[in-house]
Amino acid sequence: MITFQEFLSTDITEEELDSIVEDLQWEDIEHLYADDEFENELDEALSAAARMQKSQKFKSRKTAVGQSRRLKLRRAASTDVINRRSKVAARQMVIRKLLKGRDKKQLSAAEKDRIEKQASNILAGQKGLVVRMIPKIRSLERSRLAGKKK
Repeated sequence: MITFQEFLSTDITEEELDSIVEDLQWEDIEHLYADDEFENELDEALSAAARMQKSQKFKSRKTAVGQSRRLKLRRAASTDVINRRSKVAARQMVIRKLLKGRDKKQLSAAEKDRIEKQASNILAGQKGLVVRMIPKIRSLERSRLAGKKK
């Protein structure tokens, strides 16, 4: 397990953070428009069994959620949504760094939970990363909407 101190000493420099944020493209954050954005959110962490149950429930509501998603994609995202997407993008960036090239799908549930916990700890100390990603995500949102008008 990599400690927070090791992460800080060996990983991302200010220049790398700037380049990562500047190099973000729509494809990098497209998955942030997750279907669960259109459902009520839960605050607690889900176990693997609860995740499977939620998955089944969600699959049964697929068409209604899809319709809601299409409507929401026509409108600009609110500040809260932009902030939430920024948090998710920062979390995914840290997780990608922690995975060191491994595929998250190939990890066991325990390893995934461990990496998620590490990412939470790292992001707690790196709150500025989320804030630095907000302008880029907002500009990507604007460019997405400008493309819809054409």
